[in-house]
Amino acid sequence: MIFKTMKGALGAVMTVALMTAGTAALADKKPRGSKPADPQRVIEAYLGNTWNWSRGGSYWGGSGVFQAVWTSEKDNSKSYADGKWYVTSKGTLCYEAVWEWKDKDEPDEVKKNCWRHVVDKEGRLWQRHHEKEEWYKPNPDKITSGNGIKAAYNEHRKAVGG
Repeated sequence: MIFKTMKGALGAVMTVALMTAGTAALADKKPRGSKPADPQRVIEAYLGNTWNWSRGGSYWGGSGVFQAVWTSEKDNSKSYADGKWYVTSKGTLCYEAVWEWKDKDEPDEVKKNCWRHVVDKEGRLWQRHHEKEEWYKPNPDKITSGNGIKAAYNEHRKAVGG
């Protein structure tokens, strides 16, 4: 089993996403004079792209398709997620997805994660996870064009039995 509980699985994925979201510098406070990001700017930053994590990633496809993969550091077991993504009118990026892994004991439950986005005085985009206080500048090296997890997603589904 990858994780003992769904909470553990999502906690690990959220932690990885947060660790890889920002730059190598320490997290910052909300930039002074910032304002909510234009939703279109956030959409353009993610639509059709892959957000690469240290042991997986997420694909933000057209028509709101969300897919993600994760490989456990503990035992290299695999998990994957299917769901939807959207951006709110205030520039918050969210996904709602069900995570699957081998020997899952819990019933399927849709989990939601969001990242608020603001723009600073210089026009730079910043983000923070909805459960955290730290703000980060998204690392452009972690976002790649296209579905960079497609092969891994298929592999993880097969490994899990999905």
